[in-house]
Amino acid sequence: MTAMNETRNLIVPKEAAKTRSRHGAPGRRVGWLHFVLVPLSVLWLVPIIMVIGLSMMPPNNPGTQFFGLFPEEFSIKNYLTIWAQNPILLHLLNSLLITVPSVLLVCLLGSMTAFALARLRVPLKALIFGILILALILPMSSIVVATFRILQSMQLYNNLLGLVLVYTALGLPFAVIIIRTSYLAIPLETYEAARLDGASAWQIFWRIYLPLGKPALAVVAVWQTMMSWNDFLLPLVTLGDNALKPLTLVPLAYRGMYLSQPGALFAILVLISIPVVLLFLFIQKYLVNGLSGAIK
Repeated sequence: MTAMNETRNLIVPKEAAKTRSRHGAPGRRVGWLHFVLVPLSVLWLVPIIMVIGLSMMPPNNPGTQFFGLFPEEFSIKNYLTIWAQNPILLHLLNSLLITVPSVLLVCLLGSMTAFALARLRVPLKALIFGILILALILPMSSIVVATFRILQSMQLYNNLLGLVLVYTALGLPFAVIIIRTSYLAIPLETYEAARLDGASAWQIFWRIYLPLGKPALAVVAVWQTMMSWNDFLLPLVTLGDNALKPLTLVPLAYRGMYLSQPGALFAILVLISIPVVLLFLFIQKYLVNGLSGAIK
């Protein structure tokens, strides 16, 4: 027995060494990964640094330095200018009134639909899921005219509620697919055990599946926020009153043939990006978990 154990102890390290040499050491793989990702991260940060730097360019001195990334002088006059020339708080409120209800509706309706497609007996379930996948392929520019006419017929043109309903409809296919994937990862035995204990389908959804689906909900919330907050085309087409326009339409006041106020344009772009960045930082942990679950 002692000889066999010694032989086994000699064989296992050799096999482990072969496996390690075949696949590479974990530390070495991580090192090469950082070697590739760090330059890519710096490359992705260049446009962000440029926008922030140029937003602090004084109107009377539009000169730049360091390959156009930074202005020759730094100033906050552009931020003061856009604050004085535009009702920023009103446009910010309009953006919130469009984004927040659409995110809540998409998360609630999408999670309910995902639960039904994942665990309940729904007629034509495969057909419904296939239609949702096809809806993701449809570009937004192809439905602008139809959306405009539908909102006019429903008397929702030049109305924030109309935009909320449109963004909710556009965000539901992605939400259902992502949340359904996370619900399918929950063991079926959990649903069956809750059923045996006398819980209804609504109780199982509200007390078990919805809390366990928080990572997927975080992914949907970030996606829907970006789509509703950053969209430019639909508000431009469906909102004619300046008092109802969201923050994304403010840059229109600073565009022109010669772009006489580039610093103010970059300043308003920075203000538009701040809420989405803060939301990402706040739910970053849930977002990563939700994306990993969706990929699995």
